[in-house]
Amino acid sequence: MPGNFTYRSFAVGALLSLAINMFFAYARLAMATAGMSSDYITAGAVFLFFLVVAFINPVLKLMRRTWGFNRSELIVIYAMMIIGSAIPTWGFTGNLIAMLPNIYYYATPENNWSELLHPYVREWMVPQDPDAIKYFFEGLPKGQPIPWEHWMVPLAAWVSFILAIYLMMICIASIVRRQWVDYDRLTFPLLQLPIDLTEEGKSGSIITPLFKRPLLWIGFALPFLLYSTNALNHYFPFIPEVQLRNNISLFNHALTLTTNVNFVALGLAYFLSLDVGLSIWLFHLLTKAQITTENVLGYSLPGRRDLFMEGSMSVSYEGMGAMLVLVLYGLWNSRGYLRQVWRKALYNEGGLDDSQEILSYRAALIVLVLSSAYATGWLILSGVPWWVALFFLFVAFCIFYGLTRIVAEGGLGFARAQMTAQPFVIDAVGTEAIGPSGLVSLGMTFSWAGDLRTMVMASAINGLKLADIGQVRGRPLFWALMLSIVVGLVGSIWMVVWMGYQYGGINLDWWFYNRFGEIVHGDSAYKIANPKHPLNDFGEIGPRFMFAGIGAAIMGLLMYARHHFMWWPVHYLGFPIGATLTIIWTWFSIFIGWVLKALVLKYGGVTLYRQLRPLFLGFILGHIFVSGFWVLFDYITGETGNRIPIF
Repeated sequence: MPGNFTYRSFAVGALLSLAINMFFAYARLAMATAGMSSDYITAGAVFLFFLVVAFINPVLKLMRRTWGFNRSELIVIYAMMIIGSAIPTWGFTGNLIAMLPNIYYYATPENNWSELLHPYVREWMVPQDPDAIKYFFEGLPKGQPIPWEHWMVPLAAWVSFILAIYLMMICIASIVRRQWVDYDRLTFPLLQLPIDLTEEGKSGSIITPLFKRPLLWIGFALPFLLYSTNALNHYFPFIPEVQLRNNISLFNHALTLTTNVNFVALGLAYFLSLDVGLSIWLFHLLTKAQITTENVLGYSLPGRRDLFMEGSMSVSYEGMGAMLVLVLYGLWNSRGYLRQVWRKALYNEGGLDDSQEILSYRAALIVLVLSSAYATGWLILSGVPWWVALFFLFVAFCIFYGLTRIVAEGGLGFARAQMTAQPFVIDAVGTEAIGPSGLVSLGMTFSWAGDLRTMVMASAINGLKLADIGQVRGRPLFWALMLSIVVGLVGSIWMVVWMGYQYGGINLDWWFYNRFGEIVHGDSAYKIANPKHPLNDFGEIGPRFMFAGIGAAIMGLLMYARHHFMWWPVHYLGFPIGATLTIIWTWFSIFIGWVLKALVLKYGGVTLYRQLRPLFLGFILGHIFVSGFWVLFDYITGETGNRIPIF
């Protein structure tokens, strides 16, 4: 294999991606432990990578120096793992698998799904055999094999579709890498820990230099001891639990603020620029103030609240408008670079050298067009009108692109959009234009474009940045990422299906195996039974898009001020996500990290900032390690429900 890529790095990366998609999926869905593969922090990947760097690699080097992994190999392994982390649980398969048979299993005379939904379900999308569906939720009779034959067609259809979506994401990441990394010089705070973990020591040293710094272990010890105390409380109730989550009620309980101490968020905040850190916690408080004012005044937008909206409906639509402007304004500012990419791809002209990219710009554009066409065709076959399918993919990828930018620049290990593409598109075109089959299909798209806390595009751009730092970019990395995706899909799908038949889905994680599918299909049934038209129902739909316009205007002004006034103190990144649950639980820790960094820079300067860097890396590593440690401990002891939260 050419250059810095080795077969063993591919093999180890694939094996660890498989472990993330199988073991950590089992731990979350069957053992009710921490979500180690649920967020952009990719905690499962960090945990396993730490074990490799701290224990396995030194042992290999002791046995024979050449047996140890070098930095290039470690970067390939880590890039594959973070891609694999974006697939199970909230990434895709945890959302999808149980949702498919759920549409039949949870049909009752009261919800009338048999009339509202079943006639419009494409048979190739969902398992059809009644016994296969029943046993998935209630467990197989003893001695019977898993009825894979009833799953093969729908699983093949969905895997082909999500592979097209993932190819679109990777191609977009490949195209924008140079703009974000070389021109915009984004900081990628999530990579600070793996950068230091892959650093090689002086000749002859087998220990990573980061591990020789006492401040790392001081920072590591604090979350490890605190959360281990809470874990031991689960086993021995006489051990007191340390309360790290609290609520503050203000203005006669009209405003409630969550003050949660999260060491991952606190540590990451130290690596944010001060204006970005300020933006995140400030816009959360401003958003809470808006919601509180609405509640005090008794104001709310008319109509039913849609799924996965964060904050009030007005705030959700403001966030969507802001997200669209974030993407479109950003693309406009990158128009010169994108024009160069276009000329390079079509005419092989211009000064851009794409020889070290994971795909040539021509190949990236071709794959992007073909995968987009396949995804659009798939949605059309599933019942979505062609123009709605195109509109929906555009809005969904605006959200993906915007969140990826927020994660890359804002370093948020925990992030989500304030609303999803489905209600925005349905409100814009009306339910009658989409039709019942289209509404059922769009409901199922919540599996990959709905309640997302992680996705492949963000992992891909982080992987490309890390590869750039380690100078291991090149075509083989594309195949490494695709190998991780394939292995992750196979492993996580097998595990989620196996757990359903082994234990009975109704006995497993309530959200993934039961509730998620119920609310998604229930929402589709409601929309079919209660059609909307953007003109006929303008009194309900019009105010929503008015707030989307307000959010777009505010975001435009914030971005303009950021790019044109050097004195402007507040970044715009926090505005589109200020009301989300992930920020509700992490804003306080980000605030603490922001204050500490500001004090360090003010009184100690850059020198003290660099000296304290290992302490905050220790906070991140210690919090992730203690969660992973207790997942393994609970698995060995057979304990369930002992959740040491990453988020």
